[in-house]
Amino acid sequence: MAGESWLELAYVILFGLVMGSFATALSWRIPRGQAWFIAGKSMVRSACSHCGVRLGARDMIPLLSWLLTRGKCRHCGVSYGGRYPAIELATLLCCIGIYFVWGFTFPAFIMMASMPFLVALFAIDVEYFILPDQLIIILAGFALFLIAYQLVVYGSGFGFEAQAVMKLSGAVVFAGLAAAIRAGMNKLLSKDSLGMGDIKFFALAGLWLGLAYLPFFLLVAGMIGVIWGAFYNLALKKTVFPFGPALILTLYAGLILQGLDIVPLAGIE
Repeated sequence: MAGESWLELAYVILFGLVMGSFATALSWRIPRGQAWFIAGKSMVRSACSHCGVRLGARDMIPLLSWLLTRGKCRHCGVSYGGRYPAIELATLLCCIGIYFVWGFTFPAFIMMASMPFLVALFAIDVEYFILPDQLIIILAGFALFLIAYQLVVYGSGFGFEAQAVMKLSGAVVFAGLAAAIRAGMNKLLSKDSLGMGDIKFFALAGLWLGLAYLPFFLLVAGMIGVIWGAFYNLALKKTVFPFGPALILTLYAGLILQGLDIVPLAGIE
């Protein structure tokens, strides 16, 4: 790597760590109905979930604070476990993956800024079996902003108008197909299969990826879902599992493939 590239990577790592810390806050506060945004004139501050002491800057250095305190609150000594560093590390790795494929560009920055919301969705669905609407709406806002940015900056000469149409139609078709699958599976199994959150996420994936990625999304999400379900059944002895993580992993994989200009299994140009 050239010196400039190393500097870019350093910026991405720093940004990814900050986004990782943000993702932990989202995944903890949203399921509990707690505010995670600016309240009044001051930013909502983090506190220990056990003793309630507000955390200072030294307590919230991503990954490093957890390592230095050995995963414990320095005020009351309660163990936090590996949840926080896992979420921070996952967000960091997602940002680095986006950088290596999309480069040090504004579209890459938009995608990296969306990563804490995507990772928080993953963590929340694993823990609570829900995909909160507010996170899906925010991620849809990022996708629409990126579509608008590309249209305004690049215009029609680079085919971004056609891409915009494909992505907007992708949101409709992805969601419609997911709703049809849900109706068919519910009738066949006489119980709920896909949740409404999953259907909304299908629409989100279509908005980010576009209609051409539909075959890829269905196949890969299905394969990951089977593996994920087998893990829950065999390792955790549970018959019910969240399908959201499979959808989230597939969307991220699709973003990486987009950056590489690869559209697998596509029958639509």
